[in-house]
Amino acid sequence: MRKGLYFWFSVAVAAAIVGGTAYFLGRVPEKTADVARAIPVINMDSPRMYILAQKGQVEPGFPEKLAGNIDESARPYLRAVDDLLPLFSFAEESAALVAWESNEALFYGSFLVPPDVAKDIGSGKLPDLWMQHSTGLALGPSPREGFQQLSAGQGQITLTLLAEGNMLLVSSSPEGVEKMTAVLKGEEKHFEPRLELEGSWPAHVRIFDGGLISQAVAMRGEKAPETPIDAEIAWKVKGDSGDMAWNVSGASEWIPEDVLSRLKPVEWKKEIVLPDPLIMAAGLSVPEGLETIDADQFEIPGWMKDAGMDRNSLNKLLSGPLLLTVGGQSRAFLFSLPGFLVQLPGRGVSGEKWVESIWNTKWGGFGLSPKTVAGFTHGGMINMPVTVVAAARDDLAVAGIISSSSLGKLSSPAGSILPPGEKALFWFYADFPRGAEALEQLAKVGGLAGKLGIEGGKDVEELLEMAREMRSLGEVTLIFNDPESGRGSWKGASPLE
Repeated sequence: MRKGLYFWFSVAVAAAIVGGTAYFLGRVPEKTADVARAIPVINMDSPRMYILAQKGQVEPGFPEKLAGNIDESARPYLRAVDDLLPLFSFAEESAALVAWESNEALFYGSFLVPPDVAKDIGSGKLPDLWMQHSTGLALGPSPREGFQQLSAGQGQITLTLLAEGNMLLVSSSPEGVEKMTAVLKGEEKHFEPRLELEGSWPAHVRIFDGGLISQAVAMRGEKAPETPIDAEIAWKVKGDSGDMAWNVSGASEWIPEDVLSRLKPVEWKKEIVLPDPLIMAAGLSVPEGLETIDADQFEIPGWMKDAGMDRNSLNKLLSGPLLLTVGGQSRAFLFSLPGFLVQLPGRGVSGEKWVESIWNTKWGGFGLSPKTVAGFTHGGMINMPVTVVAAARDDLAVAGIISSSSLGKLSSPAGSILPPGEKALFWFYADFPRGAEALEQLAKVGGLAGKLGIEGGKDVEELLEMAREMRSLGEVTLIFNDPESGRGSWKGASPLE
């Protein structure tokens, strides 16, 4: 995945916290290398986002597609942030704090930059490293003597800069820069970010919403917890690969207590069918208690009722590991497409009854008789007009659209997709380059269908564009260990050209 993706996620959350306000991106001792100690202390009840990152951990610009989806009123600020982000990419180390305090957006940034870059900025010249990624910047003398004034986003944001030695201090006001210099001299206290995740990793973001999300929900007349959201994300990038970890304190408060008490992370040891090739897989540990859901919120499908399934039997069927896999091949009439499977391991009689209900009530009316699937004792599959499978045995029930040659082997997600022994409530894996190949194949099918006058043969160009974007994301794994924390990794990512 492109290394900036997690940073964009953090920026998007921060933008919501500070209400769409963007003020991104100052006498500094030359030997000061700890950029974090230049950030002044603020009111710790204020909504804020703090970032600490080393060189190469943040990409120098927003993805074009993200910019296109932003509300028109926010785009000028987005362009300003886009102008300023290259500073994070070429600085050896960066620390920045954006906060909403006393109805005012504050920004403090401290950057360790090459001495020649600091010299250029100090003399009123924007360095090439910055200009090659930005189009709306203008630098000139500040009304405050000794400082420089930076205009970003074609004048949407004005910042004050002070460069000395290899340090660059940036703030939303001259007073802010003076405050940062006082912090470095020990005359004022510095901000304590309290980073707790992966201390040795080179990039961290910490976001505190100050209760704004709860207030916004309450203003709509909905019930919301009073606990603020306090999130931390850490990541490291090396070449085309990377790792990330996150913790979102307060997230559990948004889950009803009767549901939260039933959530049980599992190790995902039970074997499932892994289609070959595997494009995507996801697993969810479904809690017990589905029979208590209001009938108005969830209605059991009629064909399940016809098979004799009620809420209790449905609860037994769904409670436990639930998996979705995409991969291999399936056939629909003359077209070859990726297959997909819903898989329920360890369901025993409930799984067998579910599979029988599919064939006896859902497909039985068509007079279709399934052929036995090797290794399964109940159900089977048909090949025409669509390759449909619904089969079960004591330790696994599967249903979906896939050809028999693509069913692959039985394997445990733990050890093949997930780290052995790691418990998770939910996990997701995707091989996006393979997914891109599948979309390209789908585009060909859509083009052919269009020529034949079959509905659905449209949007071929959109599918090809989506495939191009997906290919750059590489191979991604996300693991949600509990409602508040998790880990992820990616490899094979490449810049989107």
